[in-house]
Amino acid sequence: MILDYLIYSLTKDNPPKLNKDKCINTFMKGCHICEQSCREKAISEKNGNIFFDGKLCNECGVCRVKCPTQAIMTAECKDEEILTKAAEKQNLVISCSLSDTIGNLKVSCLNSLHPELIACMFILYEGKKIYFNLSSCIDCEHGYDEELLRDSLNKALKFVKSMGVNPSYEIHEEEDNLSELATETISRRNLFKMVKKESGSMVVKTISSIVHLDESNDSQISIRKTLLKLLKSDKIINNSGNSDVFWECWEVNENCDGCGRCVSVCPGKAWKIENTDTTSKLYHNMANCFKCGLCKKACDKKALNKGNIDNPFLDEFNLKREILFNICNICSRKYIPKNKEDEKCDICKKKELLREKISAL
Repeated sequence: MILDYLIYSLTKDNPPKLNKDKCINTFMKGCHICEQSCREKAISEKNGNIFFDGKLCNECGVCRVKCPTQAIMTAECKDEEILTKAAEKQNLVISCSLSDTIGNLKVSCLNSLHPELIACMFILYEGKKIYFNLSSCIDCEHGYDEELLRDSLNKALKFVKSMGVNPSYEIHEEEDNLSELATETISRRNLFKMVKKESGSMVVKTISSIVHLDESNDSQISIRKTLLKLLKSDKIINNSGNSDVFWECWEVNENCDGCGRCVSVCPGKAWKIENTDTTSKLYHNMANCFKCGLCKKACDKKALNKGNIDNPFLDEFNLKREILFNICNICSRKYIPKNKEDEKCDICKKKELLREKISAL
């Protein structure tokens, strides 16, 4: 194990990559979650920019799991490949690829299992028993954090249980009895039984159509797409789930004046504004939301409040606020009124205020 780790450390050169379009610091400075989560001190922040040191990074994947907006990509964490390989196993025994521990599904680090990936596994392979082999984690050179994996598991469990899915899994700190389980391969007949007892052709079609292999290599984007496909499929028994584990349902009150700040700061592009000849409409799409809360922080009108999720399965924009345009009684321009008594656009108000100041001289 030590020799394998040394060889790996000397030959690796593939640090994480950052999608700046999704990084919180691109929109509002002050997020240090990835930097603080890295035990190897391989991540640094300067003037809102995130830097990765490939020589220090051990590719454990903790930073990408902790990133609130899924802005970090790591080469070692290939979520869709994990889901595809899992289809071939009778039982899933997940273990570390840098150790000689028992496992038929190896990952760079068990901490690298994103909650949304675990949720996909629980839903897609509900009929399988999943074992997490932590036997080598106590002496891990990476500085394994068991609480992170348990937190990811709890999030995934809360989410899938609200959908009527009851997964079967075990956490093992000892390898006893795992050897035989890890060597079992699933027969074609049993594979069909595992996936909701569908026909053989339907099973293959289900797995290949739901698991989204993203050509951009942005595994965080594609794992969200995979999860959404699962929610729309007939694999979900209870379509009345209301879990807000992975996204938020926002309600917009009358304080909203259509300024668009929520749109401009959202890393997931979950907000959008559409204007017609008579109205300005604000929409929100939960499927694009990461619960980062930037929109609420940016709204100085205090117009956003957490709402109840009635249907988390619709990957579409829902109308949250509609504002009628006023016609300025001075210049006849269309504008969004600040209140019911507002009769002038901002430009005419400023001109009027300037005239008053000049005349007062």
